[in-house]
Amino acid sequence: MKNLSVAVVDYDCGNLHSASKALELAMKKSNLSGSVFLTKDPEKIINSDKVILPGVGAFKACIEKLKSIDGLEASIKEFALKKQKPILGICIGLQLMASKSYEGGEHQGLSLIDGDVVPISLDKKNLKIPHMGWNNILQKKKHSLLEGLNDKDFYFVHSYRFKPKYNESVLASTWYGEDFPSVLSLGNIIGTQFHPEKSQEAGISLLKNFLRWSP
Repeated sequence: MKNLSVAVVDYDCGNLHSASKALELAMKKSNLSGSVFLTKDPEKIINSDKVILPGVGAFKACIEKLKSIDGLEASIKEFALKKQKPILGICIGLQLMASKSYEGGEHQGLSLIDGDVVPISLDKKNLKIPHMGWNNILQKKKHSLLEGLNDKDFYFVHSYRFKPKYNESVLASTWYGEDFPSVLSLGNIIGTQFHPEKSQEAGISLLKNFLRWSP
């Protein structure tokens, strides 16, 4: 395999340092050659081999920051929809891929995966919002990203969740008051509601799978 160029989108709304370090470790453990770099440069994003869209915080603030950077939204869409190269959204990064979010009002997303971002519904009063901590994922569809990771625990921090238009896009789900999608995909586009960069060995394994993935 040629040297990989992996762009981590820098829009001042992500866990950038942790995500980059986890990707560098995953690349090293995979015996792959290449580079992981932070960028908000549209041209560098379009010309990279793989893109990571991280995210921490509220949807409205994150989508506004992303759209305020000249050419950034267009470059992500060109990379994902036109060039159809592998892109991974993490936590809010996944939610930004939705059609719209209802967190703090109604806000348009990037529309990479059809669906909405809605509040988590709790059926047990002893559960708290946000959903914070370790929880397992149950694989719904076979996918190379999740190879060896069914029923593994990952680290979550969120109050809203992705409600896809089509169930076919759900790769794995997690139970927290309700069964919600924790991994979604559409062709070359994939996202996790949890933070692989905070999920220790399981998270590094998932990132290794992403780096090797050729949709």
